[in-house]
Amino acid sequence: MKHFLRPTLTAAALAVALGMTAAGAQAQTSSTAATGTVDKTKASEIMGYQLAGQIPGPMRELVDPAAVGRAVTAALSGQKPSMSEAEASTVWKGFVAQAEAKGKQEFDTLSAKNKAEGDAFLAKNKSASGVKTTASGLQYQVVTQGTGSRPGPNDTVKVNYKGTFVNGEVFDSSEKNNPPGPTAIPLARVIPGFREGLQLMQVGGHYKFFIPPNLAYGAEPNRPFPPNETLIFDVTLVSTGPTPAGAAPQGGGESGGGQ
Repeated sequence: MKHFLRPTLTAAALAVALGMTAAGAQAQTSSTAATGTVDKTKASEIMGYQLAGQIPGPMRELVDPAAVGRAVTAALSGQKPSMSEAEASTVWKGFVAQAEAKGKQEFDTLSAKNKAEGDAFLAKNKSASGVKTTASGLQYQVVTQGTGSRPGPNDTVKVNYKGTFVNGEVFDSSEKNNPPGPTAIPLARVIPGFREGLQLMQVGGHYKFFIPPNLAYGAEPNRPFPPNETLIFDVTLVSTGPTPAGAAPQGGGESGGGQ
């Protein structure tokens, strides 16, 4: 799944990112050196792409690639910068502020777009056949009614699930887990809409949840996730039971069924 991070970066964060990249490249070079001679030109090209890949979109659009290339060449050659430390500090602070403002504007635009598209989808979906709406605003549809136990708010459930955005893009699925299959998820750790929906089900049931942003990750996600997204989950409840002490969710899905 694509990672959606608020596109801001401080000077310190950039330094850390570049440092981590250089360390990774050094480890790869050490490993490869044991097997034979490395093509310096090709390795240098890889290093360049790795370094550039650490720069967020808003910053990329605000820099001159040719000037960046010349600065990297100069730095690797041991040349001193053309600016004093004081001037460089002033320029960099202004640049970071400009990049953060641009990133915030793009983030806010995406947030408003997602909210409008989600609201339109939910307004139309609520009148679809079989769709019901709870007092919280959660919409759900019973595909197959279960006959087993109903989860409690602190239970751990095992589910097969697929999560999509309203445009149909799949952002997570129990089939992506390693190994694929039912995922154990403590309900106390999931987003409100997913938790509410699971408690409506009985074991063996197959439901669809249509979760508005305020019951999902909201306008300010605390994880790499797009803002104000309406989420759709296709869920089959395999089992439910008490949560063991210290239990952690299973599976490799990035959102872990709404966590």
